Amino acid sequence: MEGFVVDQVSKTYMDENQRPFQVLHNVAFSWSSGENIAVLGESGSGKSTLARLLIGIEKPNSGTITWNGEDITRWKSSTWREKRKHIQAVFQDASGTLNPARSVYHNVEEALRNLSDLNAKERRARIDELMALTHMSSKLLQVPVRQLSGGEQRRLSLLRALSLHPSYLILDEVTSGLDLISADAVLSVLEKYHTQYGCAYLLITHDKQNAYRIADRILEMQKGEIAKIGHRK
Repeated sequence: MEGFVVDQVSKTYMDENQRPFQVLHNVAFSWSSGENIAVLGESGSGKSTLARLLIGIEKPNSGTITWNGEDITRWKSSTWREKRKHIQAVFQDASGTLNPARSVYHNVEEALRNLSDLNAKERRARIDELMALTHMSSKLLQVPVRQLSGGEQRRLSLLRALSLHPSYLILDEVTSGLDLISADAVLSVLEKYHTQYGCAYLLITHDKQNAYRIADRILEMQKGEIAKIGHRK
């Protein structure tokens, strides 16, 4: 099957006293090409853990996650590096994927230089296109990332991921903590980009309004399990 298939995935961590506690329990769903899904739930329901499993940061204790028929839990770092052009993620804390001492331009161009075949002129054109799409001034291109606001860093992290034209994009609480204007700007970018390129989103959020704005299908999580599946009318 094309896309992601999450089959009976469970994840357990150890607490500070080395006692196991289960974060995900037999989670199962599919995510197809071009489909937007929202994973909705309160803090502690397992949403962010699911995001880390889908992007390969962590591995499940049991169950399988496949992408286009390949078991991603068996991928080595070299395989993940090659797949990054197809599967990207943006997390709430953008600082983990950005170099604060380097300029906005350097941060975005680095991803294109490492994960695409674009030449310098083509990289500049792609960056200019996305700066316009994300409503970020071209004057920011030479500004060090550490001088950006939290909302600007979040949009930059999104811009960096979109610059690769991924087929699948995992978005973990990308509007959390943003003011209404900044959050609306991020969601508007996602809507426009999906319309133009057909990128499939998995939006992890606790905000029902955002979930129903972006997604075709809603997975509601409670205590590490999918408790309910809904669809946008």
